[in-house]
Amino acid sequence: MFYPDLYGASYEDSGENGETCRVDMPVINQLDRLILARQRFAHGIQTLFFDHPNCIAFSRSGTEENPGCVVVLSNGDDGEKTLLLGDNYANKTWRDFLGNRSEHVVTNDQGEATFFCNAGSVSVWVIEDV
Repeated sequence: MFYPDLYGASYEDSGENGETCRVDMPVINQLDRLILARQRFAHGIQTLFFDHPNCIAFSRSGTEENPGCVVVLSNGDDGEKTLLLGDNYANKTWRDFLGNRSEHVVTNDQGEATFFCNAGSVSVWVIEDV
């Protein structure tokens, strides 16, 4: 993580050809929320779901003291992943911590549900009451 990631930066520099060029480094959207999500929800065992070339997911199981999360990322179209999280996540309501998705996701009796993300985006799903 670097200062321009959070706050942006613009400057001029010389290229290899000696000409001056302008460099603009925009703020990375929602980086502060992603940092907070990692601090609050990235606990427990990580499980990877890399079964599609443009949409991946991972889950963090959480611990007795700290909650876990489900992260879905797409570098293409809208994405979704159906994940079996286990009985300890049965009948839980989840929300997108980043606010990119407005719907809620509810796991079934086995702790399975389909989690979504927008095209070219990321969603961090957390249990609603956390």
